[in-house]
Amino acid sequence: MKDFAFTGGRPDPNTFPTEALIEASTKALRNLGGQLVNYPGESGYRGLRELASMRFEGREGVPLPIDNTSITSGSMQALDLTLGTFIQPGDTVLTEEYTYSGTLGIMRHLQANIVGIPMDYIDGMNMDALEDKLKELKRQNVTPAMIYTTSNHQNPTGAILSLKRRHRMLELAEEYDTLIVEDDCYGDIDFVPNPTPASLFKLDESNRVIFIATFSKILGAGVRQGYFVAKQPYYDMIHQNRWDGGTSALASAIVAEFFKENLEAHLETTNNAVGAKCKAVIDTLEEHVSDICTWTKPRGGLFLWIDLPESTDMKKLNALASAKGVGYSNGSAFHYAGEPVKAIRLAYAYCNIEDIPEGITYLAEAIRDAQVATVDVAAAD
Repeated sequence: MKDFAFTGGRPDPNTFPTEALIEASTKALRNLGGQLVNYPGESGYRGLRELASMRFEGREGVPLPIDNTSITSGSMQALDLTLGTFIQPGDTVLTEEYTYSGTLGIMRHLQANIVGIPMDYIDGMNMDALEDKLKELKRQNVTPAMIYTTSNHQNPTGAILSLKRRHRMLELAEEYDTLIVEDDCYGDIDFVPNPTPASLFKLDESNRVIFIATFSKILGAGVRQGYFVAKQPYYDMIHQNRWDGGTSALASAIVAEFFKENLEAHLETTNNAVGAKCKAVIDTLEEHVSDICTWTKPRGGLFLWIDLPESTDMKKLNALASAKGVGYSNGSAFHYAGEPVKAIRLAYAYCNIEDIPEGITYLAEAIRDAQVATVDVAAAD
């Protein structure tokens, strides 16, 4: 039986640049040599920090501050360090109503009071709802520890926080004296030209934003090369909780060596491939379940969100899909309070494109077969 893996935020394995990375590894080892006997230090390999700055400048028009950039083991370590620094047990954290399950897991581990803010699938978090919640908390003498947002190609919905909402979020953070953690791990995965506005970090004029990103989502999850950017005093505050001696300088040097010459070409290759897979998913859904389901139309990123009929038996759906080898993520995993949700998330980048129509057809059949007949009480009376 085939494995139709629509789970996990993994890039397209067919675009992984094995031979180019072998060449980059040779160059990196020759350049570093015996320097690798040393610890990389908390901030990490400078060459990759410079690359991160160059990457940001290419998209945003301004560089990142290299000395305020710290390399981490993927964006998850950056999140773990950042959230762990600013969240104490019982602290309130504001985030999108639907949020990456891994981030929610860290917040729950830290015993945060997670408050989900309503959002839409196009423009992201609703700023009127955010303002109302901040006002309510202020009346209760509660200052949130932070606002967490995945501003670009949001996980799990694919929403992109609009420029107007970004400006308003910054104004609210200033007015109510809280931080913003901007998780931009999918920011370069674009299917259409320039779909994302200026980053919150770039727009910030009051030192309210901590920026998190990664190279793993455009190269490979196993690479584990992420980073955070924070101005003082936050940069030093986060590093006070770091004890690992720094992220692998060898891995960082290889990634930096490869992307130094290949970033734009690699992004074009991977984005074209992943965009084609996303289209294949949408085309097959349109063919088979457009009468009973709705779904997002991603402008980039790795995920598509499907709203299912309320009559869907979620356990039956999972059993039917699993029997055909189709994997997906249950929507409740992304709800800030873990409530039951009649929705699922598909990660489309990993599955072979020629297998997508077959896998999504099986999923569509499972969705139809998982519908539970409803009783018309009025008619029965």
